[in-house]
Amino acid sequence: MSLKQIIVFLIFALLSIYTAFLNPHDSVVHITQNQSLKLPTVLLLLGSILIGVIVTVFMFWTFNFKSALARWKVNFKKKRIAKKISKTEILFKKGESLFICGKTDKAKSIIEKLLDTSPEHVGSLNLMGRILSSTGKPDQAEIFHKKALTLEPQNIHALFDLANTYSKTGRQSEEIALLQKMQAMNPGTIAPLLQLRDIYSKQEDWKKVCVLQKRILPLLRENNEELKKEQTHLAQFLFELGKKNLQAGNRDNAISELKQAIRTSEQCLPAYLSLGDIYLESGKQKQALKIWKTGFQKTGNTSCLVRSQIALRESDEYQDLLRTYEESLETTEDRPLLILLLSTLYLEHGQEDKALELLENNSPQHPLLHSLLLETAQQSGKQGAHFELTRDEIFALSGGAAGGK
Repeated sequence: MSLKQIIVFLIFALLSIYTAFLNPHDSVVHITQNQSLKLPTVLLLLGSILIGVIVTVFMFWTFNFKSALARWKVNFKKKRIAKKISKTEILFKKGESLFICGKTDKAKSIIEKLLDTSPEHVGSLNLMGRILSSTGKPDQAEIFHKKALTLEPQNIHALFDLANTYSKTGRQSEEIALLQKMQAMNPGTIAPLLQLRDIYSKQEDWKKVCVLQKRILPLLRENNEELKKEQTHLAQFLFELGKKNLQAGNRDNAISELKQAIRTSEQCLPAYLSLGDIYLESGKQKQALKIWKTGFQKTGNTSCLVRSQIALRESDEYQDLLRTYEESLETTEDRPLLILLLSTLYLEHGQEDKALELLENNSPQHPLLHSLLLETAQQSGKQGAHFELTRDEIFALSGGAAGGK
């Protein structure tokens, strides 16, 4: 019972009590001018209270009925709106599913009907934009995406799809601006960063690519597999940046970027090869050999050994490389290729007997190359043009530099 109703009840009760005190004897109640009714004061008091209760209850139910009627109207309106929203969402989901399944025409038909009844449905406006974009109508798609953004300026889906539309129409500066806006609005979102990175990759702006990639990595801490994958990408981007600096004559910067690439991913083979090349060109042969050896140990790629072999062709300090070859014979997955490479090293340094023994005791996987090296070894190291061609072919097969004459 509300405070208002309680007050009304108390007023009637107090009036009854007041009347009873003023009339200690029987009370005469005039019904008309000629008719009256004599009642004991107690009955008058009880009657007054009863009337008060009846009036209060009547008022209570009257107010409740009005409130109930108002609530019913509100609830009815809410249910009608909810039903409409539910129907709209069901149609939208159906249209979206058809679009994803490649049934563009059916999806377009459903979304057009939906927009006729709900022209401000943001999801439908954006989906219509995607449909038009997929059918080669990016200009019309842009109109729908912008309508969606007028209604919801921070809708991430509409922003992202509009950026894709800009990409299709070659408006790269606008695409970049939109992606940067999205990233500022949602710092923890990875998709805009990935798309920005890909744009700068196509432009070969490796410095910006590396900056973006370093921002991407912290967002992948909970996904170890993806994190490793993107670390590998960062190493490759750092290698590209180092190569670009080297081409521009910034050797120190190039070395720094290549070292960072190796620290980022120990599997970044191009960084090992390029860094060794820089050291060798700078007259730092020991450092070059060391980095190539590390590259082979970390990646298992024989191109690192080929680089070392070419560098040591005119040198007697090839024993460390020889040991690396011999020790790797038992552990490498590509033993036949390593046998060919080791045989060329033996032949280059006058150890024909070892080359002959190695070739005769192992079955060939590359019969022609194997037989040519065997022939050279049997001729006691009489190397000619055919040996150089054979060696270059083996180097090319291993993925290393060819033509190291």
